[in-house]
Amino acid sequence: MKKQSTAQITNLWRSFHKDGSLEARNALIENYMPIVQKVAEILARRLWPRVTAEELASAGYDGLIAAVNSFDPARGVKFETYCRQRIVGAIRDWQREIDPLGRSGRNFERALNAAEDRFQAINGRTPTSEELADDLGIDGDRFSRMRRSVTAAHSVPLDAAQDRGNDDSRIGALMPVDPGPGPVQHTERELIREYLTRGLKEQDRLILTLYYYEKLTMASIGAVLGVSESRVCQRHAEIMDQLRTRFAHAACDMVA
Repeated sequence: MKKQSTAQITNLWRSFHKDGSLEARNALIENYMPIVQKVAEILARRLWPRVTAEELASAGYDGLIAAVNSFDPARGVKFETYCRQRIVGAIRDWQREIDPLGRSGRNFERALNAAEDRFQAINGRTPTSEELADDLGIDGDRFSRMRRSVTAAHSVPLDAAQDRGNDDSRIGALMPVDPGPGPVQHTERELIREYLTRGLKEQDRLILTLYYYEKLTMASIGAVLGVSESRVCQRHAEIMDQLRTRFAHAACDMVA
């Protein structure tokens, strides 16, 4: 597709907002599709081999479409910034949807990790399966089944590197390496993020989300935003100073 000029893009937005032109909407989506591909490629570097850039992009396109449909230029935010945030959000939603363990499995995994840490701190050694099952109050057979499920969810097929392009060989390997929290923890994290970033510019919110929630490097965030790594570092420092000033005298019980 031939790249649209700035004037053409402006006209497309004007046409779409004026009469909801489907043709203008589709043209806008096509014009901004490279942003989805770039974001997907950057996120995939952290998640591969469990998930590919193509799979992330498929989810990201939903975010792009939603961004075009809901964008309000009167807010004074560049569409590219707003769009990237919606793309990242759509990808994160998709990652949670494909989690093979589900809520109960994630709750068990967290309880298991806590029990292991607690046992090691008290006894100075790694606990046996029987000791963990007893600590958690779970029948031995059920404990073994649940633990195998957790282990399988984190396993990577030995042929993943060789068959990266073979979808059939990777059906069971879609779970991200760093899976998101369960529903309750996700809600808590989102409430905290919303509380901390309230009032920040869209791009600043995106920087915090990508750095602290998606664990991207400053260089990767710069690539997502289309700015230099040094600019991201500078802006991150400014955001943190702003937050420190805002919460300096606040009783942030929610965050603690």
